[in-house]
Amino acid sequence: MVASRAFVPQFSRILRLARPPAWSSWAIVSLGLLAAVLEGIGLVLFIPLLQSLGAPAARGSGIQHVFDHLFAPVPAGWLTTILVIALCASILLKNAVNTLNVWLTRHVDGQVAHRLRTQIFDQILTSCIDYRAGTRRTDISTTLSANSWKVSTGLTLFYHSIVALLTVVVFTLLMIGISPVLTLFALLFLTAAAFVIRLSTRQADATGQAVVEENKQFGLRMWESIESLQLIRAFGQEGFERERFRASSDTVRRRLLKLDLLWALPGPVSEIAITLLIAGLIIAAHSTGIAISALAAFLSLLYRMQGPVRELMQSKVALDGLSGAIDDVEQLLASSKTPFLTEGAQIASSLKVGIEISDVWFRYGDDQPWALEAVTLSIPAGKTTAIIGESGAGKSTLLSLLFRFQDPTRGSVTADGTPLPSFSLASWRGNLAVMSQDVQLFHDTIAANIAYGRPEATPEDIAAAAAVARADGFIASLKGGYGAVVGDRGLRLSGGQRQRIALARTLLRNPDILLLDEATNALDVESERAFQLALERYSHLRTVIVIAHRLATIQNADHVIVMSRGRVVEAGPPADLMRAGGAFARLSGLQQHGSPLTETAG
Repeated sequence: MVASRAFVPQFSRILRLARPPAWSSWAIVSLGLLAAVLEGIGLVLFIPLLQSLGAPAARGSGIQHVFDHLFAPVPAGWLTTILVIALCASILLKNAVNTLNVWLTRHVDGQVAHRLRTQIFDQILTSCIDYRAGTRRTDISTTLSANSWKVSTGLTLFYHSIVALLTVVVFTLLMIGISPVLTLFALLFLTAAAFVIRLSTRQADATGQAVVEENKQFGLRMWESIESLQLIRAFGQEGFERERFRASSDTVRRRLLKLDLLWALPGPVSEIAITLLIAGLIIAAHSTGIAISALAAFLSLLYRMQGPVRELMQSKVALDGLSGAIDDVEQLLASSKTPFLTEGAQIASSLKVGIEISDVWFRYGDDQPWALEAVTLSIPAGKTTAIIGESGAGKSTLLSLLFRFQDPTRGSVTADGTPLPSFSLASWRGNLAVMSQDVQLFHDTIAANIAYGRPEATPEDIAAAAAVARADGFIASLKGGYGAVVGDRGLRLSGGQRQRIALARTLLRNPDILLLDEATNALDVESERAFQLALERYSHLRTVIVIAHRLATIQNADHVIVMSRGRVVEAGPPADLMRAGGAFARLSGLQQHGSPLTETAG
């Protein structure tokens, strides 16, 4: 079981993570203190009010001397009226201050949650791919949508706790002014009650941690089931998945129920304790002869103090329950923050000579094997360069380095002699576009998906790009045309249609360098031919880098690079490589005889 955490370090961690505006904490706490003072004044005003109505004076009380001095100049006939007005004014002012404080707390709460969500999202967008590859996207989604809010909830608990503590202090000082003996008795009793509550809720921290983990598992179960509906139905596993989902949901339900019970426990326990305490104080006051006016004010203060005392106790339990969510946000921010890719200030211009990859080594982690080893090659500008090889040869890794999704572990990549880290990321990537067999479309219109790389594009620009990509024909046949919504991940379109939408998007972006990663693997012969014709028309005098398994895809390449096991084994014009009879010729022979490109190329 996770040990309960100390109050102050937890709040210190929340403040560090939440980073509220500098003025907000002082403002919220000061308003809370002012409300406590106003409420305390209103309650102790009952002493002179009851006395003005005929109750005996509380002689010997410190606070009685204050009232005697304060109201001595007031005529007896006006005293009751003035006291009633003062009492009403204190209540009105207290509620006005409280309302302002609630609004301010909610305002800061929303600001903190918004800043955390945007910070998490920004870091996910710019974090290295190593981080995202090692983290389940459902975990990221849970942290972003749910746990980020809980940090702001923890900040609100911090403010409430400080205000509650100050209220207890104000009320305690006023109670001491009425009767130090009764105050000492009350404080001892409340301390014992707080100890009992702490013992009964010590599992809140461990339960909160468990809720976070089980909620992530539930999110994973939900997301995977929705994304795999076709697979589930194809294998007849509806019953199995239904039971797994129910079991995961029920586990979260039971954990949340336990946590809610732990959060709720301080309320009834503290209320019962206050009731017993009031009964004991009435008996004690009666036996010691304390005036009824002083006793009424004392008990009113004590009764009103149960709210802030209960809030202090519940805040500790609630904070223990939130600790798992706060840990999760803190860990995600820390792990996605580094390493960021370094970038320079130089603006990348159009490629004129070519890209040079010099003695590049790369691996995805210190404990991982090398994905690339001593890779040296050239990609000439204005030509089509094909990179081929078996699965796992390092082709897609090389493409990732060119796009600067990662940087080499060792070695360098330069464009026209300038290292890629010298360019600003936005300017370098602005010259590139990538297409792969896994087409990413948004649940939006066809026009919005085509214009994603150029949001300012006109309808005429979008239509022209679609025509070059040979997508205009099927778009015209759709209800709504360019305004037709493609569905989640484009599932309302066929594979070939999605591919041509993606090509239109790429053409509209008009990149200087086009990278194609197995872009035609999922297409039938007719769709592939249409794609190739569109690509041929577009790629004239542009730099195109093609990764492919099928050699038919690269038949018009000017330059071919053959890779195997993370190394370059052959490079040159395709005709020269065929005459050389090396790895490229062997791969070509294998595919002509119908064998897939899975053999090791040398």
